[in-house]
Amino acid sequence: MPILPVSGLTIAYSAVEDRLVLWLRGQDQVVPLLFTRRLSALLINGLAGILARSSPAAAQAPAALRDDVILMEHQGAMAQSAAPTPDLAPPAPTEATAAPMLVETVNITTNPMDFQLIFRPPGGGGLAIKLSRADLHRVLELLRRYTQEADWALPTQPGWLTTQVTVN
Repeated sequence: MPILPVSGLTIAYSAVEDRLVLWLRGQDQVVPLLFTRRLSALLINGLAGILARSSPAAAQAPAALRDDVILMEHQGAMAQSAAPTPDLAPPAPTEATAAPMLVETVNITTNPMDFQLIFRPPGGGGLAIKLSRADLHRVLELLRRYTQEADWALPTQPGWLTTQVTVN
């Protein structure tokens, strides 16, 4: 399956469809992916678990501190200013946009330097992308924020992902 080189992404909540819409920007087109409430919950918890299990720093930390290590890694990824940030608006009507794809499953492969996500619709086929560890943290945070804004009240996520840190 070919991998779409992603140059940016946008996420929004569609109240009409009660779904999250993730637009992936490739070189010559924009691909909209639709996520249900159920899949969003599974994806948020799954990505959080994969990030925790695949963290070299957390693996070396004492068990009682692993959530703190992952939280610091997550916050560091959010703070990276050189990283691509999501656009605030959906794609312009002039952009070549593919037909929306309802995502039924997401397969995630952990590689030494990145993660491959394959978004699969109900009938087969799909779309693959590769993300760095920091980018996966950012996508996870966007999914988490937009499901909260949609007021979906999804099942409990890992504690490190719901921790609010205040700096005085």
